[in-house]
Amino acid sequence: MEEKLKRQAERVLRELSEALGEIDLEETYYVVDEINITRDDSKPEVKRGFRKAVLGIAPKRDEEGYYIAETGGWVA
Repeated sequence: MEEKLKRQAERVLRELSEALGEIDLEETYYVVDEINITRDDSKPEVKRGFRKAVLGIAPKRDEEGYYIAETGGWVA
């Protein structure tokens, strides 16, 4: 069984290496004159329908109507 897994892993690595070898890689560099790009602060505003729109796409909500966000399982 172990030998079979080893052969499969080697085949996957070989096929991946061949596939990546065909990719044309080109790096692009962007020069930005301003390092800290900010926006002007303004008075906060409540947009009509925002809460309804957000809650409409929330996967889970509690009894009070607040949405439940999960932290990443890798963070701990």
